Amino acid sequence: MKHAIFTVSMPNSTPREAATKIKAAGGHGVEWRVVRDAGDTAKPGFWSGNKCTLQVDWTEAQFKDVAAITRDAGLEVPNLGTYTAAENLDEVEKMMGVAKLFGAPSLRVGGLGYDGNTPYPKMLENAQARFAKVLELGRKHGVKTLVEIHHGTIVPSASAAWRLVSAFSPKEIGVILDPGNMMYEGYENWQMGLEILGPYLGHVHVKSAMPVPKPLKSPQRLGFDVTWASPRAGAVDFAKVFRALKTVGYDGWLSVEDFATGLDDEWVIRDAFAFLREMDAFTA
Repeated sequence: MKHAIFTVSMPNSTPREAATKIKAAGGHGVEWRVVRDAGDTAKPGFWSGNKCTLQVDWTEAQFKDVAAITRDAGLEVPNLGTYTAAENLDEVEKMMGVAKLFGAPSLRVGGLGYDGNTPYPKMLENAQARFAKVLELGRKHGVKTLVEIHHGTIVPSASAAWRLVSAFSPKEIGVILDPGNMMYEGYENWQMGLEILGPYLGHVHVKSAMPVPKPLKSPQRLGFDVTWASPRAGAVDFAKVFRALKTVGYDGWLSVEDFATGLDDEWVIRDAFAFLREMDAFTA
């Protein structure tokens, strides 16, 4: 399996700096974050002011510059990490063109939030109708669409994600396994979940989180929140995840998302790739 970093994890680095650091750390690829981020880069954070973000409204020339930086560093782009919603077809099509510039075979498409106001069956029907149009664009541009398993959406688990994507061909749409998100909501036995996804498993994010006890003002006195944690220190049992991936024959990309705070980007990625190598050997 090849190793990449999703650049949301590198808020303190410019794209050029990130490419250099990823290559020096032994990485094979970079999953670029693409979104409208108007935050203050003087105070960079993961989700606002992130210096390693490609702005969705950039010109083609600006994207080509970063594509050249990526190629010059000898890195691949396994997936384009966009935040574009399926209903925004103009932006989806633009991002598919950007994916082609980077040689990325796929891009992430969202717009699947669940708030309880619309019944799930109707939300699923609407989502499949929207994604049918996205896949038409995918066929036009030769780019695969990926949906990410994510808490707060109609795809918080492998089985829920399969229910969405199984209406379509796995050649055109796939699922991003995200164990960290599944600590918030949607945990299933890792191997069972991968067997459910079958050919729809398209990409893997290496991310973790940790339950934190909290008092409740109800007949139940104690509950839990969840907070982000590094893959080394979180609640995801990555030995089980790696063994499950090997059992189902996954040989694709592992893309790290590490939301450990207060740590240097270069240290984070070096330790992340070391962790992946160590876990691979441990589960051999």
